[in-house]
Amino acid sequence: MLKLIIDYMNMFFMYYVLIYAILFFISTIFAVLELNEEKRRKQYLNELSLKSDDNYIPVSILVPAYNEEKMIIDCIKSLSYLDYPEYEIIVIDDGSKDNTSKVVIEDFNLKRVPRPIRRLVKCKKEEYIYEGTINDKIKLTLVKKENGGKADALNMGINISKYPLFTSLDADSILQTDSLSNIVMPFMEDDTTIAVGGNIKVANQVVLDKGKIIKVLPPKKFITIFQTIEYYRVFLTTRVWFNSFNGNLIISGAFGLFKKNSVLNIGGYDTDTVGEDMDLVVKLHSFYRKNQIPYNIKYEHEAICWSQVPETLKDLSGQRRRWHIGLITSLKNHKYIFLNPKYGIVGIFSFLYFVVYELFSCIIDVFGLILILVSYFAGLLNMEFLVVFLIVYIFYSVIISITSIILENYMFKHIPSLATLLKLMLFAVLESFGYRQLCSWYRITGFIGYKKRKNQWSKISRKKQNRVNYINKEKKK
Repeated sequence: MLKLIIDYMNMFFMYYVLIYAILFFISTIFAVLELNEEKRRKQYLNELSLKSDDNYIPVSILVPAYNEEKMIIDCIKSLSYLDYPEYEIIVIDDGSKDNTSKVVIEDFNLKRVPRPIRRLVKCKKEEYIYEGTINDKIKLTLVKKENGGKADALNMGINISKYPLFTSLDADSILQTDSLSNIVMPFMEDDTTIAVGGNIKVANQVVLDKGKIIKVLPPKKFITIFQTIEYYRVFLTTRVWFNSFNGNLIISGAFGLFKKNSVLNIGGYDTDTVGEDMDLVVKLHSFYRKNQIPYNIKYEHEAICWSQVPETLKDLSGQRRRWHIGLITSLKNHKYIFLNPKYGIVGIFSFLYFVVYELFSCIIDVFGLILILVSYFAGLLNMEFLVVFLIVYIFYSVIISITSIILENYMFKHIPSLATLLKLMLFAVLESFGYRQLCSWYRITGFIGYKKRKNQWSKISRKKQNRVNYINKEKKK
């Protein structure tokens, strides 16, 4: 009886992993072909010029912040170097307990203003508003408000913004000078576009100056290397594939651009979830499909945002737990979409994929390995199953990761040397032996008491962004 149960469980686990591998393989092949074609197209076609006064859409940049005094000035200064004709920067201090507002006010010489706010979406009350300009050109607004969480801060930003497009940007993130121009392009090319996601890259070992990459340092910490590979895999494969059929359910909270009227149509961000980024995108899909309004939610791989990732296991566990709580909440809140043909491919495929392979994959990942150990010690291990498992579970993961690394180097040339490239490939192999299972365990803990953790800011340890003076110090040694 025990052998029969284990055999059935082994069979289920094998087919689950096999289908996952096939889907990931398809997404990788598609991404390689799509990105290569896109690169060739942009080499031979003259891109639409955004520098003409008649040929751009003004943008409001929302920067929600909570206890970000270490990072906020760098973030704002980097935004002042964007190569874009017209935009405003709005910093929303969500009741910080440190000197976030103070350093912004002092560094940019802002002045307090009596400004009424039209509450188009619900949010907590403001305490005060300061305004000023950067280089006598870019309007900078600081809003200090009661603490209500990141989603509530973004709703405040929407209320106070004045332009038809808004982008949300984490305070620890840095945009490249051309990022805003690139992420606006889908709106210029197609007026049914309502949202665009950017390409997030690991900033921990990158030296930036005025929004430009000066040097990419070889990654040092194991945990950072593994995350670098993860980001390559996600943002250069699955996001590109889902983009092809308007099926992306997530736009990273680190960098995304939205049509303000579209977000107002759905009541803004949901303040009862930590996964406000995914929840907003799913709500947009739901509203437009339910009302049969043509729309597109896109991904722009050349709109690059550099963001710091956790460098300790404590920070990593908190981040992955928070991400999974957000996933659980969003899927639960919109369960009516699941396999519902009224929502087209979003309901039939995208939502199904996220339930089966994003929500529950962590459980399969960990308990599948436990099953193998139980089978081995019980003398019931099927060798055919073990071979298939090793090929599918490890080999496919390694191949896809290495393909993503090569694709990253081909598209962006961000990998500094052959030694670094080989190091990343080595860690692509090692990822399946510990790191992957650890992250799966962190995600599993998100199922436990997730209601208690909703609507909280997730904090990781920050460090000053690498600057040019780092290189100067290296030269002096």
